[in-house]
Amino acid sequence: MSGFMYEIKKIMLHQKGLCYIVIVLLFGTVWLVASDNPYNSAMEQYKSEYEWYLEKVNGYCTDESSLYLEQEAERIAEAKGKKSYLLESYYDSKISESEYKKESQEIENVLEHQNGFEVIYQQYLYTCENTENRYFLQTNGWTGLLGGGTLNFVLFLGILLIVTPVFCSEYSCQMDALILTSKEGRKSSLHKLLIVISVVLLMCVSISLIEYGFYSLKYGLPNGNYPIQSLSYFAGSNKSITLFEGYVYIGLLRLFGSVFLAILLMFISVLAKKYAVTLLAGAVSVIIPYVGLSKTIIYRLPLPLPFLLGTDFFAGDIVSSDAFTGDEKIVFAEVNTITLLILFSVSVFLCILAAAWILRSNSNKWKMKTRKMRNVPALAIILSFVLTMTGCSDDGKSQNFIPASSEPSSRACADIGRMPRGSNTPPLGAGDLTYNSSAEYDCMGYEITQDAETFDYYLKNASTGEMLHLVRSPMFGAFSDEEKVCAFCVCPPYLYYTTSVTESYVNRVGNYNSSITKVSAVELNLDTFEEKIVFEQITNSGRSLFGIDYETGDKWKFLEFHYGFFINNDSIFFIGNDGITEVNRLTKGITKLDIPTSGNISFDGENIFYKNEQSVLTRYHVLSGETFTYEKVVAYDFCIDEQSIYYVSRTDGSRVYSCNKDGNNKRLISDTPAMSVTCDAGNIYILAKESGENIVLSKSR
Repeated sequence: MSGFMYEIKKIMLHQKGLCYIVIVLLFGTVWLVASDNPYNSAMEQYKSEYEWYLEKVNGYCTDESSLYLEQEAERIAEAKGKKSYLLESYYDSKISESEYKKESQEIENVLEHQNGFEVIYQQYLYTCENTENRYFLQTNGWTGLLGGGTLNFVLFLGILLIVTPVFCSEYSCQMDALILTSKEGRKSSLHKLLIVISVVLLMCVSISLIEYGFYSLKYGLPNGNYPIQSLSYFAGSNKSITLFEGYVYIGLLRLFGSVFLAILLMFISVLAKKYAVTLLAGAVSVIIPYVGLSKTIIYRLPLPLPFLLGTDFFAGDIVSSDAFTGDEKIVFAEVNTITLLILFSVSVFLCILAAAWILRSNSNKWKMKTRKMRNVPALAIILSFVLTMTGCSDDGKSQNFIPASSEPSSRACADIGRMPRGSNTPPLGAGDLTYNSSAEYDCMGYEITQDAETFDYYLKNASTGEMLHLVRSPMFGAFSDEEKVCAFCVCPPYLYYTTSVTESYVNRVGNYNSSITKVSAVELNLDTFEEKIVFEQITNSGRSLFGIDYETGDKWKFLEFHYGFFINNDSIFFIGNDGITEVNRLTKGITKLDIPTSGNISFDGENIFYKNEQSVLTRYHVLSGETFTYEKVVAYDFCIDEQSIYYVSRTDGSRVYSCNKDGNNKRLISDTPAMSVTCDAGNIYILAKESGENIVLSKSR
């Protein structure tokens, strides 16, 4: 057996290299499939409607496509207004049913693709900012493939596990001394270098191809010849490359970064001759900069990390708005081509020095010309690392302020989630929860009040009148001017409420005097008044969380504008002006529900009740996704309790009726024309239409 084949057998079989390769590829694929979420969820949810418009404007934004989209926007706006007027006329008996159906059909034809139009119009607004290098295209696939710039921990760990034993296994059993006495000693180390580099390249290429295939199959990767600036993540980039070229260049940089890391690990193992030291030093060389430094500094270090990330070499300046002054500042300065070439050249030089040192350290003594010069390459490598790291700078750009009127090219966002342990999560099932968004801080016999002077929140028992201060745990912190309670939901014995807080981080590594907006959902036990955070999400940030950047665009922006929410075992449902967004409590997957929120929203643990666009009461089952329409219940307003639905009839003079949740057993509650109706555990509350009087009716009457 040749020496080269022997080294392959030792590394791949005895040191379990082949096993690690298979694990990396399998686990990486599974993680990719399980963790992927579309960057623009609406683009996927209304895919057919979006593609209907995309076919008409795909590619360069011409004057014709701009005119078409502007005219379509006017048509849809007019159709919505006409639809509302037509509905009012029909319910007021000003037009017949046949006239209503005929005209509404014409309106529906106009509004058939309105959801897709909203997506394409947002893309149009972005494209209009620079029509020369921003094109219309399906962006989810390319954004997933190119965007993000996060470290592939699976690949990183795989390289650590495969490379570390290559030399350390020989030092642990003192085999290195025997190898050094042989004439083939130098060839042995050369064989190891070639095999390790080949294995690392194989893993990187395989992972890149897997990612390309995955995004191509799931979303599609069309129009690879379009400029990379067509993706909002690269909006401010000055590099003239296409999407496919960006994929190739980023892939090549990650290949080099992986080889750089492998050579660095082998250099450390030869220098330290210890497993633990090699693993620790290799991990620290990547994790510490990733965790502790800003992107601007990271992408100017001659280390494996910037090349392993790769993406932001092609991104433009990233700016963030200061929450207190309104000014905008650069948190990531673009890496120009010259800087990239210098950094790459220095890194290649360091790799050559490290490889030369590895070969020299594993050479026979009689082949060394002078022993006095033996440590020179190692000293040169260490000195180069020290000089480049201490001399790195961000050219002062990260501290520059931009006037508030300037438009940022993109924004750095961060997110973190904290989920409750399953064993501590209370069961939330049908009958445990009755939620009405129109009931102001009132549900199931509890009322939340706020002191006008101190701004403190209190919990009031509606039946006894007892007032209890809303206790908060020390971990959550006291409310301040920047922290507010957004919404409440009661599920006895638990009260859930959401808060929004803006926090400032000053003079911390990687933060650059930035601020974040964080939304939390808190669970308060009404028996013990113990509380815990069951959901937490940073929605907007001008910094990195511990130095780690999570680029999510406007993915979590909806949390800042929610005015209500409800919860079950699986999900949290946030109510905003643009609809209801479901967030999975385990995976944090986001689903935008096609439910209008112009009126009251009710939830009974299994079903969401709402009025559709024709004011007809509708029920949506959250597990099956099935929708049931109460054809005979046309309402101005409604609410629910455990057994019944109460509604203000739009077809019967605004009188108030009740019915069972299946729509049967209709019963008149009040002859007084009403504007709204709500309820709690014991009473029904009606707002009279003519007098504006609040009428209280007992449920027990």
